[in-house]
Amino acid sequence: MRIIRKYLPLFLLVFIFLCCAAYWLYWHLKPFTDDAFVFANTRPVSPWTAGYVTGIFVRNNQFVRCGSPLFTIFSPPYLLKARELQHEKEALEAKLKSCEAQWHRALEEIKTFRADVEKFRYFYSRAGAMFKSAAVSEDYVVEQDRNLKVALARMTAAEHNAEALKHDCSMLRAQIKKTAAALELQQIWCEQTTVTALSDGYVVNMTLSPGGYYKPGDVLFAFVDSSTWYVQANFKESELSEIKNGTRARIWLRQYPGREYQGEVCNVGWGAERRLTAQHTGVADVKKENEWFMLPQRYPVQIKILDPDKSLHLHFGGSAYVELDIPSHPFRQFFWELFLWK
Repeated sequence: MRIIRKYLPLFLLVFIFLCCAAYWLYWHLKPFTDDAFVFANTRPVSPWTAGYVTGIFVRNNQFVRCGSPLFTIFSPPYLLKARELQHEKEALEAKLKSCEAQWHRALEEIKTFRADVEKFRYFYSRAGAMFKSAAVSEDYVVEQDRNLKVALARMTAAEHNAEALKHDCSMLRAQIKKTAAALELQQIWCEQTTVTALSDGYVVNMTLSPGGYYKPGDVLFAFVDSSTWYVQANFKESELSEIKNGTRARIWLRQYPGREYQGEVCNVGWGAERRLTAQHTGVADVKKENEWFMLPQRYPVQIKILDPDKSLHLHFGGSAYVELDIPSHPFRQFFWELFLWK
């Protein structure tokens, strides 16, 4: 008993050391980090058309389905412009029909002038033969030659007119296509006066009210796409070489204690910025580091949550714990980090 009492503090110290070592080893058999948080794809919501807001159909932090209307922009100017383009297109189509009718008429006139040319060419050839036999005078031959030249000139003019009408028709067809494209674009603008959700998600940071005037690019609020959730886990650079895309992960969220999620690494951060520049001089700004212990650099690892519970609402930026299903070589890491001591 005396020996036990004498060495009891030492036994307790050894026992506590072994417990701490076992605890450290348990959490370092696989890469583990508590420097992680939940996030999802987000996008700023802004109108595609300029105007003032006439109606708002959602409230802040509301969950909405894909295709649900969020708000509307004053639409009558866009609808009137679409109607104007529709009337312009109809006018051009009517003008094209008139031009095509004139072109067909010109083609028929060419046939008449060609017949006249053939007729006067025949008369001219007969007049030449008759003049050789002294049956007609020279003036008659000259007159037939003049008639033939006039017929040829009329036929040539008719052909040029038909060609011009043909090009006019082509120009009108191009104008119709241009107007139709402008009308289609204007119809798109009309549709975009009602802004809808592009996916399932949450309306975040909305302080919007009817009557405000906004233009494309003005950010009105944020939208969190809840179709896919991720966790960004920042791991030490000494563990980075073992982490690959497709590595399985176990995830715990502080928001839901005791619940475990399954995940998969989908992206390993390639770099982390450490260069700093002094704003007032422009030269390199070197931060003073701890002279006794240099912490390893951490890199972001993006992990997709494979089994999010639809009944439990995840919150953007919530804290998380992540363990990767790969060996971490704890003893090698421990002795390697000893070299970080100065």
